[in-house]
Amino acid sequence: MAAFSPDLERELRQSVRQARMVSFTCGFVAPAMYIISLGSQVLRGRWSLFLAGFADLPWEEPLVRACLVAACLTLVLALVLPPRLGQPRDSRAALGTLKLRNLLTAALMAAVAIFGLYLGVKIGPPVASLSLLICLLPMVGCWAVLPSESRWRYFMADAGRLIPR
Repeated sequence: MAAFSPDLERELRQSVRQARMVSFTCGFVAPAMYIISLGSQVLRGRWSLFLAGFADLPWEEPLVRACLVAACLTLVLALVLPPRLGQPRDSRAALGTLKLRNLLTAALMAAVAIFGLYLGVKIGPPVASLSLLICLLPMVGCWAVLPSESRWRYFMADAGRLIPR
């Protein structure tokens, strides 16, 4: 593991904690609140409708297809775009890049769940299973990209070697 200055070490640890909180909030808490809202307000407490399946979904409805495509594209964008945000020149710049990447990923993951919420509110019980699935996607996606201090440390150390001092 790379050793950084005490100030950078402290900033790294603090940034990883903050990034985890942002990821947890956008990827888990927000979608969970959407699911609870859909279940209590739209489904009126008939929680079993979430498990009704996909056989009777109104696939011919343009909004269903549009929300599904938009959610999938946003999920792919959340996983593909942030790593392409450029290569930092040193360790401190790398930390800023990692923070930005995490924030963008978390925001896009939250947007995926919003498509599920929107679909469930606009169409209602017939799409409950699909709305649930779309709201669960960010939970899986955020879990897959949850910040790890060792990954961030490696990225920062590698960035410091890109340009000789």
